Amino acid sequence: MKKLIIIPGACHALGGTLVTLALLIEGFKRCGRQEELCVLVRSNSLMEKYLKEANLDFCVQIIPADGENQGQFLERAFTWVLEQPKDWPLLLDNCVWRSLMPIILQAAWKLRLQKRPVYHFCHDLALSYNPLGYLARKLSFGCLAPRVICNSHFTASHVRSIMPDIQGILYQPVDTQKFNSHPAILPPPELQKIINSGCRIILTPSRISQPGMVNDKNLRALIPLLAHLVANGHDYHSVVIGQDSSTDQINSRILQESAKQFGVADKFTILPPSFAIENYYKYASVVVTLAPREPFGRTVVEAIACGVPVVGSQTGGIGEILRHFAPQWTVDPNDPQAAAEAVVQISRASDTANVLAQGKNWIKTHCSVESYTRQMMEITDLTSTSLQFNDTKYFPAS
Repeated sequence: MKKLIIIPGACHALGGTLVTLALLIEGFKRCGRQEELCVLVRSNSLMEKYLKEANLDFCVQIIPADGENQGQFLERAFTWVLEQPKDWPLLLDNCVWRSLMPIILQAAWKLRLQKRPVYHFCHDLALSYNPLGYLARKLSFGCLAPRVICNSHFTASHVRSIMPDIQGILYQPVDTQKFNSHPAILPPPELQKIINSGCRIILTPSRISQPGMVNDKNLRALIPLLAHLVANGHDYHSVVIGQDSSTDQINSRILQESAKQFGVADKFTILPPSFAIENYYKYASVVVTLAPREPFGRTVVEAIACGVPVVGSQTGGIGEILRHFAPQWTVDPNDPQAAAEAVVQISRASDTANVLAQGKNWIKTHCSVESYTRQMMEITDLTSTSLQFNDTKYFPAS
């Protein structure tokens, strides 16, 4: 019996990549194929904790590594993989960090000598403003020659120059057993004071990254957006929920200082990440996500599944998803006033409920856990039955 081996590119970040991996594991379980999956996880990592708490560690192989040393983990993971049967396919899950390139390059020739099937799932654009970073990726993946899966056409258009063998586009799954319109029993305690104040909540689940990065989350645009709403008499409170890995939380402090300068510090809150993010969506009036180069935009599908409208960037993966059912909800990510006006328009529009219904139908078709898992099995040649998926499944319309 073949097994799909997965090596994650990061084991200590709570974000869309980890959520998608967890849903793939859940999908194998629902399909009764859990014996055909093996996920290598760094010891004592957030990923190990997350999968254990979700009861999804049945397929986990722990790889010891020092502290948060992802490079050492990857080296030892490759060593473990090379000892397994050669027909077991290997999926590198977003292993695009520049520091990992020498390790991938070193392992590439051994994997190719084994003729082991190797895949790479691109969850982001694998870009670098540093020419050396681009060349390192070009060389490493050129030698590895993986078959590539992307989470959007937008991602595929960027990674094709360094990983050209693109096998398909798999829009990321969302667990509708958790993300749905059913009311939460109790609001998260951190939101209770805001709810009691009567403010409508603008929710932005996002990693709190440094401005100017390739995948800039553009959280700074939320401040003038909020200020415009308040100045025009609209009672909203902006809540950002996500991980800030910067030294001394400097990225969060910069945002909070900006809120003070715009006079909306009392209506702007930053919260740490939560394993139960679905409970936050259920108390939001709207989700705003203005990252200009977001590869996919998991927050879009999660929000829509929960019945929450989304104002999103007209560019990148966010725009790609919204154009399927709500192009009118997309805005220029660098125009906070237009985003504020879109928030107001959504609250007043008579067709908002119909647009949400269309969005939910689209998610049911393109983002179900079971469909995503079966397509992954087919692409990686793990299916034991002759399941057939046409090209529209692998390459959905952009």
